[in-house]
Amino acid sequence: MNRATRMSLSAGAAVLAVLASGNGTTAGAISDSSQRTIGRGITLQANAWECNLWAKACDWKTSAKVYRGSKRQRMSWVKNVAQITGKGGSVSVGSGSTGVSGSGSAGSHSFEWTNTDTWTSDLSGQARSGYLSMVWGIEACSHASTYHKRMGVQGTASACAG
Repeated sequence: MNRATRMSLSAGAAVLAVLASGNGTTAGAISDSSQRTIGRGITLQANAWECNLWAKACDWKTSAKVYRGSKRQRMSWVKNVAQITGKGGSVSVGSGSTGVSGSGSAGSHSFEWTNTDTWTSDLSGQARSGYLSMVWGIEACSHASTYHKRMGVQGTASACAG
């Protein structure tokens, strides 16, 4: 192996060591978004974000948003169900959102928030790998639904990142 190759490999290893020493900070993010027109010019949007590279912890966020054209549309309720699944091992997943109900097992966790008389429902939290777990990523999904009683408009949308 020549000197230039050794130096390049050493520099790459140093960058990986710095990234791996983080405790939840992200190097970029993975995201997904989808929109569905649900009636009367109203669009429901589902969004999901999660970290790209992580060693010990990964922040995640999901949201459900409702628009009429480019303006926010207030609905009777907007519901966001975040489903966080570990890839390759068990993860502990928490939600930083107050008043959120949640459930899960060693590899998959769901959190739910229904917001009333508004246009959005957001959830966020952090996934952490176990001490000896071989987790190589997570998938964060947002399952959005909404309803407007007076207009009789309802719909669903989903997005998954990871």
